[in-house]
Amino acid sequence: MALLHKISLSYKMLSAFMLLVFASNKHKLVQSRWIIYLHQICIVIFYKNTHNTNTAIDTSTFNSSSRKQGFTLVELIVTVCVLAIIVTIAAPIIRTQLARMEAKHIKSQLETSLALAKAESYIRRQNVIVCLSDTGGRCHRDSDKTLLLFIDKNDNNHFDAQIDRLIIRQSLTPKYSKLSLRVGSRRHYIKFWGDSGKPRGHFGHIKYCPTSTYNHTMYQISFSQGGQVTYKPNESHPTDCGQ
Repeated sequence: MALLHKISLSYKMLSAFMLLVFASNKHKLVQSRWIIYLHQICIVIFYKNTHNTNTAIDTSTFNSSSRKQGFTLVELIVTVCVLAIIVTIAAPIIRTQLARMEAKHIKSQLETSLALAKAESYIRRQNVIVCLSDTGGRCHRDSDKTLLLFIDKNDNNHFDAQIDRLIIRQSLTPKYSKLSLRVGSRRHYIKFWGDSGKPRGHFGHIKYCPTSTYNHTMYQISFSQGGQVTYKPNESHPTDCGQ
């Protein structure tokens, strides 16, 4: 009984702390009705537990044997309230961190793939196509499902599984952003020429723009006529993502 009493007191202290956290961070939380209702329920339960510590529990519902076996319904409800508030506070932080991880991961994928395309075209002495494509292998400048590197044997600037030679296929499908390829003459692909390993006439950039309020990262991965790949964050080179 003494142990259960200590546990009950610890729940009261924890619930009091979480209610204070809720109040101080209320402007940062999602303003949905169920959160407000949950907050009010926690206040009522906490008030009853702190101001009626001497009130006996209805023995018809909770007898002494049931208290020895586990927690009371009040303690369970307080626990659920506390956990719900913690999750509500933590969710935006977790999503922001996931968005940052996505931005870094895609940056690494783009830089590695462009460098690989340059090397492969020069080593193989064949033209290598790099493009953003849909799930069917059709290159499109505003697609962000897949990143393809392939040798375009039929010269149609799209990947044909039965004809072309695939070098690498990387799944992108960003959740917190949008990718777009910008190359001269509104091309849907980048061509690294086999005689030099350089994308002459096909220089430009791939733009990374956020689509979620949790993501604030914006940048470009540019490639020059000489094949130099450069990371350009929005702070030093505006991406104009909003346009």
